[in-house]
Amino acid sequence: MSEDQPRRRSERARLAILQATNDLLHENGLDAFSIEAVAARAGVGKQTIYRWWPNRAILVADALLDRDDIGPVPPRNTGDVAADLSRWAGDLAASLGSPRGAATLRMLTAAAIESPETSRRLHEKFSGPLQELATARLAAADDLRTTPGQRRHAVDAIIGFMVFRVQAHQDLTRRGATEMARMVLRGLR
Repeated sequence: MSEDQPRRRSERARLAILQATNDLLHENGLDAFSIEAVAARAGVGKQTIYRWWPNRAILVADALLDRDDIGPVPPRNTGDVAADLSRWAGDLAASLGSPRGAATLRMLTAAAIESPETSRRLHEKFSGPLQELATARLAAADDLRTTPGQRRHAVDAIIGFMVFRVQAHQDLTRRGATEMARMVLRGLR
């Protein structure tokens, strides 16, 4: 038996666990998700999962962040920055405010708090690009004379509103996010 065989077997098991996690999340949602179900689907023991992921939040975060199909959607540029960012905020709120979106955001936040590596990956793959895309849309607005810091603060206020609402188990609606975006953008004029 060569030294590479255990490493390949471990990598196969790791990939099977991540795939099983994503499949089960898609099929049953976060509320019905369990380590036992992942172990059974991946064909590994629970101890194998816990060897790499200390808890369910970090496993879910790793599985989600391992996917190529999650990433922020940029705001459109129709020439009307208020309409574009308001629509973008409304769409983001509809996603984050859904039961599945809210549960996922809470789980990702818990994992990021516990694991600096998960926090880094979450910022690299989702929250950083989310901020950059919205900030770039503000920078492209001809009718706004703002500094980079002002644009960043405005985007952080819009996103922060949504994250706070979800984390506080308060309703997050498309209309509420749209109104918040419009209010923040009025402050930039």
